[in-house]
Amino acid sequence: MRIGTKHKWTRRRGADRARIAARAAAGLLACHVAVSACDAAMAQTPGPEAPSAPTNAPAPPQPQGFFDALGNWVQQGVATVGSGFGAMVGAVGGQANQAAKEAADAARNAATSVTKLPVSGITTGRERCILAPNGAPDCRTAAETLCRAKGYAAGTSVDFETVEKCPPRSRVSARNAPEGVCTLEHFVTKALCQ
Repeated sequence: MRIGTKHKWTRRRGADRARIAARAAAGLLACHVAVSACDAAMAQTPGPEAPSAPTNAPAPPQPQGFFDALGNWVQQGVATVGSGFGAMVGAVGGQANQAAKEAADAARNAATSVTKLPVSGITTGRERCILAPNGAPDCRTAAETLCRAKGYAAGTSVDFETVEKCPPRSRVSARNAPEGVCTLEHFVTKALCQ
């Protein structure tokens, strides 16, 4: 399997291309500024006046040189880009306004949905679990009782505690209590209530 990697000379060539493109853009901008300055200077200098030329006759076209043609080409390009950019901004602006309105509506709907979620919380306490017929602790009723005591409608147990309950006389003696004397009790200590 061959893994394609770029060599140093390919990365360097890409950087050289970027530098050349930047220099070309700067050169074109400088040419545009120079042509615009020449055009403005020519407009400000008065030309020779014709002694008795009729005012309604069109002026003969003057031959255009390279710089005049380049200046006209750049001005037409700028005008075309400017009008295209204005149309694009208008179209994008309309779409942006519509997107902003839709985003505001979505946020409003999300806020209403969050307020409709059931209120839940974790409560702490200590409620004894009852033993089921098979001998296992049934802590669901203890969790619901704990939640109702805190003002909720229902709940499930999150944390519970198991304690061994022995009579005092077996605790005082240093010996282990005989089998069946001590019992296990289960308590719900935390419940998720709704």
